[in-house]
Amino acid sequence: MLPGMDGLSLTRRIRERWKTPIIMVTARGDDADKIVGLELGADDYLAKPFNPRELLARIRAVLRRAPADAETPVFESGGLRIDFSAREVRVEGLRQSLTAHEYDLLSALARNAGRVLSRDQLLELVKGEDADEAFDRSIDVHVSRLRQKIEPDPRHPRYVKTVRGAGYLLARES
Repeated sequence: MLPGMDGLSLTRRIRERWKTPIIMVTARGDDADKIVGLELGADDYLAKPFNPRELLARIRAVLRRAPADAETPVFESGGLRIDFSAREVRVEGLRQSLTAHEYDLLSALARNAGRVLSRDQLLELVKGEDADEAFDRSIDVHVSRLRQKIEPDPRHPRYVKTVRGAGYLLARES
């Protein structure tokens, strides 16, 4: 009963990008629905009505089975350090003050480091369902502002690289 899409489509979209654990909680309790949900990538499936203690036990069980590196709390590359839990960015040890949008953009790039992301992908990762209302070239402006804050030389970026005709990527350095 999700607005705009069903749980199966949402599960499929999440699985395309992330490895985060998924528990489907749904009114659909038929065996066929459970099988499809699990085959599309759900880690567990719970039909309504359910006991809240059972849901809590299932959450704990799924988290125990989740890979430890499913969510790295800190990203480091060269002199760039992003602490996701604190929403803090440091370059060469100096804390950088980013707007929420700049941080979200950098975070999306870091979570996909080494992978080229198109403007559309970045818009979707940063804005979510509101991405349809945004103009894809606005990403260019935000990348430019982000580079001014984190790059030693914004004209020759070390971290946020442009891949001509494809998009942007956050370079991985040792």
